[in-house]
Amino acid sequence: MIRRKLLTILFICILLPVVITFVESARAFVSQRNAMADISGTYVRNLSAYAVDRWNEGNAERIAAFLSLVADRGYDGLISIGGESGPQGQPNLSVRTLREKFIPGMVAYVTDGGQLISCSQNAAILVNIFAGAPIAATGRGLSREGSIMSKFRVGREDISYVAHVAPTNDPRVYAVAAVTMLSWMGMNDFSLIRLSAAGTISMLLCLLALLLLRRSVILPLQDLSSGVETLDWGKEMPDERAGGTAMQVEEISSLKKAIFKLAGRMIDKEELEKRYMMDILKAQENERGRIAQDIHDGPIQVASALIQRVQIAGIMSEDSGDEVRRQLLTAEGAAHDLVRDLRGICDSLVPPWVSLGAVSCLEESASRFESQYAIEIRTDIDQTLDIPMEQTLAFFRIFQEAVSNAVRHGNATRVEVEARRLGAGGVAFRVSDDGSGFDQGGVSMDALRLSGKRGLNGMRQRAEILGGKFELSSAPGEGTSITVTICAD
Repeated sequence: MIRRKLLTILFICILLPVVITFVESARAFVSQRNAMADISGTYVRNLSAYAVDRWNEGNAERIAAFLSLVADRGYDGLISIGGESGPQGQPNLSVRTLREKFIPGMVAYVTDGGQLISCSQNAAILVNIFAGAPIAATGRGLSREGSIMSKFRVGREDISYVAHVAPTNDPRVYAVAAVTMLSWMGMNDFSLIRLSAAGTISMLLCLLALLLLRRSVILPLQDLSSGVETLDWGKEMPDERAGGTAMQVEEISSLKKAIFKLAGRMIDKEELEKRYMMDILKAQENERGRIAQDIHDGPIQVASALIQRVQIAGIMSEDSGDEVRRQLLTAEGAAHDLVRDLRGICDSLVPPWVSLGAVSCLEESASRFESQYAIEIRTDIDQTLDIPMEQTLAFFRIFQEAVSNAVRHGNATRVEVEARRLGAGGVAFRVSDDGSGFDQGGVSMDALRLSGKRGLNGMRQRAEILGGKFELSSAPGEGTSITVTICAD
């Protein structure tokens, strides 16, 4: 059982670690990202509150000093630093000056109309972020306030950020603070998230590859194996859908073609063997007819002439003694017995009652076999049974062989024969006995034929030539039953 399911077991053994790794990688990635988002959200809220406090103080120098200390290294690292001036005429800082800044993030002061008042290095983009801030009703009317988490594009890079918008004491001015994930976490932490994301994507690709392997290799092989196991070799071709039709690898397609080719050759071989056996059976029937004709034209005629001469001799010896007449009568009786036996042999070789139809043929055969073998034979024949002559002859030969086997090998005392119609054109024929039976285990028709026991194999061949199904059932002490089923086309 394990070997039959080995391919599926191996697939599951590979699939489970991949699924577990994929789930854990995805959980680690989401958990780490959510944790960093929460920390970043708390940080930018504090940063925006600090920016609001500086604005509310009204000290322009402290505001400018505060803005000069803020820099988002993750964002600044993606843009060129240098040049003559920045937003609102602020000078761009050198790389050395940027490295000296110690407050990560971006800060900008924006009017309620979306105009930039002042900002930290490279923070002019916060104007666009401010436009997406949520609007809420406050005591002084509508106000923009709240956190935002999204992305903005710089060149070919998508930068993830967390931002917070907070109102100042001036209803027309808002402080906007933001920090990119890369700047807040640092390159090492960001690399861990990227590694986690890469692991998740890799496991997802492995999972997809395994599912594709199952669809294109495992399932077609299982389907093909199931179709081959149930295939009646030599009688039918495999189902063209066996093994699937989509996403097949070349090796499975080649295997499928080889199986179809082998099945076709088996059918050709069976057909050739069937025609060969049909020719043999025809030759046997013709030879039986020739022998019966020779017996009729030879020994029977001689025996009949002998009877006539004995009768003439009896007439001419009326004056002879009683002993002579008794001897002549004995010779005449022996000659009559010889003729009767010879005619019985002829009838056995070529039964003339086959031409009378299946019902008369089987009933007449049962009567003759009952007398010949001194055995009880019960018949249950459908009186409406009407089948072709070749089927009738085949049933007679099977009946003849079955009764002979029951008497000679099974020591049977009773035989039952049944014949029934099956729909339009079908017929079921069954012969059973109460003999000793035999053990069917390990006994094949080919083995019986090779060992010289051709009776059962001959019955099977006659049934298969007619396109029927031959079934043998026997057990020690339980007799033997032979069933031939021919279905309508």
